[in-house]
Amino acid sequence: MGVPRRGLVVVFLAIVLAGTFGVGSAAATTLTPRAALRVAINAVRVKYGLGAVRGSSQLRAVALRHSDDMILRDYFAHTSPSGQTVKDRIIRSGFVTGYSWMGGETLAWGTGTLVGPVNTVRAWMASPEHRAILLSPQFTRVGISRACGHFLGHKGACVWTADWVVRW
Repeated sequence: MGVPRRGLVVVFLAIVLAGTFGVGSAAATTLTPRAALRVAINAVRVKYGLGAVRGSSQLRAVALRHSDDMILRDYFAHTSPSGQTVKDRIIRSGFVTGYSWMGGETLAWGTGTLVGPVNTVRAWMASPEHRAILLSPQFTRVGISRACGHFLGHKGACVWTADWVVRW
């Protein structure tokens, strides 16, 4: 399957590691894209009777490193070319040290208005796998990042990473 010339591409990975380890457009323009995405996610969660997910600076750093890496090395995947997985990245962050936990990751990339926070959430909600993560009552924390640049032959593309975790 080829990469679309324009639009939003979403990929899903819900890694269950348990036991072992709309927003109005005016409001969205006053927030950073990352914060606007979390607001859009939480608006959908509230609509379905779920609690909001809280941001985590540690998970945000994990997500940012992955988004930056995908832009720098021009790939789109949950596993880096060097073999590092979302599980590896989350463990290395220290966020789950001493906890049992479950995590997942959602990715998206695109160009133009289709890569904005509200449209990204709409696309994730249209994907059964992404929808399952967004509407999981188990997830309580999320780290969100966005990196933009030349990506897979597209100027001005942006890549989103959202790393989702519950720890107990």
